[in-house]
Amino acid sequence: MADYFDSYTILVAFSVGVVVLLLLDLILLSGKDHHVGMKEATLLTIFWTLVAAAVGVWVFIAGGTELGIEYTTAYVAERALSIDNLFVFLVIFNYFALPDLFRSRALLFGIVGALIARAVFIFFAIGIIDLFEPILYLLALILIYTAYKLITSHDEDVDPSKNILLRGFRKLYPVSDEYDGHNFFTIKNGIRMATPFALVVIVLASTDVVFAIDSIPTVIGISKNQFIIWSSNAMAVLGMRPLFFLLEGLVNLFRFLSYGLAAILGFIGVKIIVETAIHDQFHNLIHNLGVPTNQVSITITLGSLAIVIGILIISVIASVVLPQSDDDHHASVDEAAA
Repeated sequence: MADYFDSYTILVAFSVGVVVLLLLDLILLSGKDHHVGMKEATLLTIFWTLVAAAVGVWVFIAGGTELGIEYTTAYVAERALSIDNLFVFLVIFNYFALPDLFRSRALLFGIVGALIARAVFIFFAIGIIDLFEPILYLLALILIYTAYKLITSHDEDVDPSKNILLRGFRKLYPVSDEYDGHNFFTIKNGIRMATPFALVVIVLASTDVVFAIDSIPTVIGISKNQFIIWSSNAMAVLGMRPLFFLLEGLVNLFRFLSYGLAAILGFIGVKIIVETAIHDQFHNLIHNLGVPTNQVSITITLGSLAIVIGILIISVIASVVLPQSDDDHHASVDEAAA
């Protein structure tokens, strides 16, 4: 049944569905600039989570238990990574003093950029792996290095002014000091100028590229199926916008999330190295023992899911139970929001 999700027809059909959902979001959910309250954010978060769950049920039914668990694990990991990304978005919004009314629209453009970046990375990553499997070692090292940076650089502030694309754009195009709704450009004194809203979207898009570099190797460490990699990423990204407003006031609940993410990335990085190094020997051993390969694969995948969820639960519990310190990972976010 796993062959069902190897079909490019299914991949294209799902991608069309993602575009339809984005249009639905744009027309019905984000068509009017407004403040997104907790009630709306909660309902939309539930909606996008149910959509992701429906995809998961589809994968379980059409692809089998192993692919279903892989999708669930990948989605949970991507959802966790997106939470940390949202706090970076909050810093960006406060840096540009983006009015609350326009934040939902900016996030929608950010989501589109994130989906494009991930689609490109997935396409090239899978192609390179098919041609040269040892590239997996490089992806594993990227994850382990990212885990190290999350632990050692957790107190560094995010500074949007250092964004290369932003600095280059400012040199090439005049920028207005004032917003003109959610327009990208405005006319001032007869001169066509970019608005700060355009700068926000530029920084969000370029930031999404950086996030994709960490995100894709994470999912590849969980599944090698292209549909699972793409669908888990897409579903996690589509749910980012309402989740931002839901979590905006709950920063302290995720004070230790960066450490949890570091543990997850480190675990998956080591997992990739071990699986790649002993893949043939392990499968020969399983075959000689007469143990069903599919059963062993499901057990390993289920164990990975349990580890990922366990790490996330521990990080949240630690954030609630342990007293807050001054050098908190998200202290810069609290200061920016003040």
